[in-house]
Amino acid sequence: MNVLQILYYYTPHCSGVTIYAERLATHLTARGHDVTILASRHDRSYPIEQRVEGVREVRVPVAFGVSRGVVMPGFLPTAARLMREHDVVHLHLPLLEAAPLALIARATRTRLILTHHTDLVFPYGWFNRLAERGVFVSGLGGGKLADRVVTYTADRAAVSPTMRRLRAKMSVIYPPIEMPLPSDTGRASFRTRHALGDGPVIGFAGRFAEEKGCDDLLRTVPLMLDAFPTATYVFAGEYQNVVGDSLYQRSRPLLDAHRDHVRLLGVVRGQELVDFYAACNVLVLPSTNYTETFGLVQVEAMLCGTPVVASDLPGVREPITVTGMGRITPPRDVPALAAAIIEVVRNRATYTRPRDEIEHRFSMDTTVDAYERLYRGDPIASEPAGERFR
Repeated sequence: MNVLQILYYYTPHCSGVTIYAERLATHLTARGHDVTILASRHDRSYPIEQRVEGVREVRVPVAFGVSRGVVMPGFLPTAARLMREHDVVHLHLPLLEAAPLALIARATRTRLILTHHTDLVFPYGWFNRLAERGVFVSGLGGGKLADRVVTYTADRAAVSPTMRRLRAKMSVIYPPIEMPLPSDTGRASFRTRHALGDGPVIGFAGRFAEEKGCDDLLRTVPLMLDAFPTATYVFAGEYQNVVGDSLYQRSRPLLDAHRDHVRLLGVVRGQELVDFYAACNVLVLPSTNYTETFGLVQVEAMLCGTPVVASDLPGVREPITVTGMGRITPPRDVPALAAAIIEVVRNRATYTRPRDEIEHRFSMDTTVDAYERLYRGDPIASEPAGERFR
C-alpha cells in the first residue's frame, strides 16, 4: 500500500508524536509499503524532499509560527497533490487543517485514518482560546469524515472531548514502542560520562514543558536528598527551545538552587538513550494535565529494566496499571510524588518485571499489524488484549 502520513513536526524534531510517526513509517516500509511523510519545514535547514531509510519525507515551507502551530500556505495544495498518489491518508491529530484535509481525502476517494494523540490546551489568552477551539472543531470534523479514528487507550478516550464524540469510529491501538537491549557496560559508562556517582539517579525524558510537570519534579529534590543525599536528577530532552513553552526560563531559580544535583542533557537518541534509561533507578513522568495521553518513555524505560513513577491521569497511568512496574501519584502533589519516588528507589526489585513481559504487552508487531488491518479496512479488537496487573 501507498500510505501518506500527515503531521506538523517530523524528525529530527523530537516529540512523542514525531517518534510515533517515524517508528510506524519505518516499520511499514520494512514490510514493503511505500510511506510518505508530509510535515512542515519549520527549520529552513531541512530539505524540501528526501528519502531516509526508504521513507519519503516532503516538507512544506512555513510562513510563520503561532504558539505551537505553524502557518503553511502551501500545505493543503501539497496534501491534495500527494493524496492522489496514495491509497491511505493517515492524519496525526491535533491539526488545525484536519477538517479540510479530510474533505480532500473524501474528494479523492482515499481511505482516511486518524490517530488522535491529544486534546490541545494552549496557555491562557483570548487568541489561544480561539485557536484551541478551532483545532478542536476541525479535529472533530475530520474525525466524522474518517473511516477510523485511533486512540492510545480506552482510559484516555473516556475523558477526551474529541474521542467521546467519535466512539462509533474508535479503535484502540497501543503506540509503536521499541528499545534495544541495555548493557551493564553502557549503564556504567553513562554514569561515568555524566559524573552521576554511585547514588540514585532519578530520570525524566521529554520536553521541559509546563504539562510535563518538570517544575514539580524539581520541587521534590529537597525531600529526595533527605532520604538519599547523593541522588541526582537527570533530564533528557529539549529544554531551551521548546516550541510554545517557557517553563525552562521560569524554572531557572529552582535549577540554580539544585545545580549540584541536576543534569540537563538535551535531546538524547539511539544508544545514549538506552544507556540513560538503564542508568536510572527510576523514571518519573509527573504530567500535570490531560494533554499528556500516554507517555511512550514509560514503556521505553521499562524495557530497560527501570521502574516508573507517573501521574494518575487517564492514559498516563496505563503502562503502570497493566504491568505493575511502578507507582502512580496524584498530579501536582509534590510530597506524594517525592514519597513515590523514594518508595520505588528503596524497593526497586518489587517494581521490576521481565523484559519479555513488557515486550509482549506493548508489541511493535501487534501495533503495526493493527494499522495494516485498518488501512485495508479490516476490523480490529476494540482494546488491546490482556489482563491488568493486580
